[in-house]
Amino acid sequence: MNSPRFWEPFVSFNSIDTIWENQPTYFVVQILFFVGAIVSLTHAFIHKGRRPILWVCILCHGLVIECVSYGVPEIDNFWHSQAPIMFLNQRLPVHIILVYPVFYYTAIAIACRRNTTKIGLMLSVGLNVLAIDLPYDIMGIKFIHWTWHDTDPNIRDRTFWVPWTSYYFHLTFSASFVFWFFNKEADLDEPTTITKETKTFLKSTFLSFPSGVLCFSVLYHPLHDSFHVSSQSIVLLLLALYGITIKITDSFKYGKKPKKNDKLLIIHVYLIIYYTIFLLLALVGKPEDEISNGIHEEIGPCNITVAAYGTDMTKRKYLCIQDYNEDFDFHCVKEIPAFSKIYTICGTAFENRAEYVIIISTVTMVAFIQFYKPPIINKITKKLL
Repeated sequence: MNSPRFWEPFVSFNSIDTIWENQPTYFVVQILFFVGAIVSLTHAFIHKGRRPILWVCILCHGLVIECVSYGVPEIDNFWHSQAPIMFLNQRLPVHIILVYPVFYYTAIAIACRRNTTKIGLMLSVGLNVLAIDLPYDIMGIKFIHWTWHDTDPNIRDRTFWVPWTSYYFHLTFSASFVFWFFNKEADLDEPTTITKETKTFLKSTFLSFPSGVLCFSVLYHPLHDSFHVSSQSIVLLLLALYGITIKITDSFKYGKKPKKNDKLLIIHVYLIIYYTIFLLLALVGKPEDEISNGIHEEIGPCNITVAAYGTDMTKRKYLCIQDYNEDFDFHCVKEIPAFSKIYTICGTAFENRAEYVIIISTVTMVAFIQFYKPPIINKITKKLL
């Protein structure tokens, strides 16, 4: 028996052919994020200013989040399917690191064109990131690109199998990153120095995560855990606060005018491809044919519970095969292991494909209005307001 190579706990490799055979949609989404990372990085170097360091800071910020998520047992509550290149004991697919530049950089590039205040930029970026994340979150879990912990109370409230706390996470952590990256003004072209950017790198990379956690501690956990407010109600409250605050900040006419010369054509084209891919998954995808073989929530006894992070509630320590509520099954395997964290799960068919088509189409239309601001929409908005 061959002994494991010394680098395998840090990086491991899987067959592209096997992944394509078992999870073709997962492979397509990975390519989508590789392309998105190249597009955003290209845009950063073309337009220069603070954009290249912004891209790097986002990448490192995302890496910190992922490392902490897998390293702290209390918040280790999701498992990605295996990708061609995996890091951190086969837990972190390489494309997940690129999700952050695709989400954040795109959201910031668009928001910077319309925001002159830092608070307005923070909240606009949060909303933009949410709009980009929605189709990815909804279709990704349906096609078992990853799975969630079955009984964690922090992710119990779900719609389309997506925890509402995932949306809360994107809204708050992206805003926290913007807070630490930008100075007083929302300007990617302001003069800077290596010393300033070094400080910015350290702040945005290492302080954004604890600031995001603080956002959970001061709003989500008190309402959810003490007053038993549902996660969806809290997210809707947060969205309302974001929208009201943005409207208030827009009413102030101080500061520089938003820049109009930051060309976004390459980003807009990518976004069209991005939303089209997820809409096609809803239209013609077959999640019941997807097979995910790798590390998942560990299967074990049903009667062992542990404390859930940040709450006085408990969760099962293991996945209970006799009593679980997730959107996958085992119809594609002959035998289910009694005790294991490495096993195969199978996707399930759409119960109502039309519902998925409608929600992804709706998100796409909202994103189109949010990101592109067609002239006709601006005219209608001005008349109404």
